[in-house]
Amino acid sequence: MELSGGRIFGPEDGVRISLLRKEDAEAAAELERAYYSLPWSAHAFLDALDRDYYLFLKAEADGVFAGYCGCMRSFETGEITNVTVREAYRRRGIARRMLLALMELGRREGIERYTLEVRRSNEGAIALYHSLGFETEGVRKRYYESPREDALILWTKQPSEEERTH
Repeated sequence: MELSGGRIFGPEDGVRISLLRKEDAEAAAELERAYYSLPWSAHAFLDALDRDYYLFLKAEADGVFAGYCGCMRSFETGEITNVTVREAYRRRGIARRMLLALMELGRREGIERYTLEVRRSNEGAIALYHSLGFETEGVRKRYYESPREDALILWTKQPSEEERTH
């Protein structure tokens, strides 16, 4: 997928969103270690970046690696696997912008619907996902570890026949 200079949004407000590259794997893994009990390793990111069914974006704010998000494609479905923003850069719309860019790029590649799991207690993320058109479709009991918690399963709506043909 070609992007103009690798950039999707920005940098008008100091935030630049672009494709995550192999040289970014350690920075992404560092954020994983900071925020998750079962983090992806740099090796896991490198492995995903070698696969054509993964798509990852990063956000840089004021020259700092501020966050990343990614999805795994399976036919017409995209499973959003990671969305992380460094705490100092939260509440600036970075996660929203990354997800909008990720979903648009995926649509260009034929993804029609997106799904993800989110901790039941993560009210901020749930509100963001709902604002992006995700709806709660189910629950995975005791899905998360450390601490043990249910996951909500969210999906975007099924496209209409008209939307599929355009």
